Amino acid sequence: MDNIISLNDLLTSLPKSEKTEKVIEDIKAAYWEELEKMRRYREEGKKIELSIYSFRQAGNQFIANFEVNDRDKPVTNDYNWHLQDTSQWLYAGCILVQEGRVSTHH
Repeated sequence: MDNIISLNDLLTSLPKSEKTEKVIEDIKAAYWEELEKMRRYREEGKKIELSIYSFRQAGNQFIANFEVNDRDKPVTNDYNWHLQDTSQWLYAGCILVQEGRVSTHH
């Protein structure tokens, strides 16, 4: 079962103070680009789950994480430096808003 926040809800989760016309347009482009990449992974696993989460604040950054998991892979408790269990990940990253700029990180 996928856990994909709608584009509207994603934009709503970003504080109003961060929403400029440019930031909104860049988030829209990043959202659709990442969703398209994520959907390609459906062919690479057995129990694929796509997730895009709302923005959360970390210092002066606003981060919306996304990931593609294969729930058929065993959980081996492989953690990254963000303490995320990556053992079932096929693809992951975030859309980042900082100082009026939007970027994606994988």
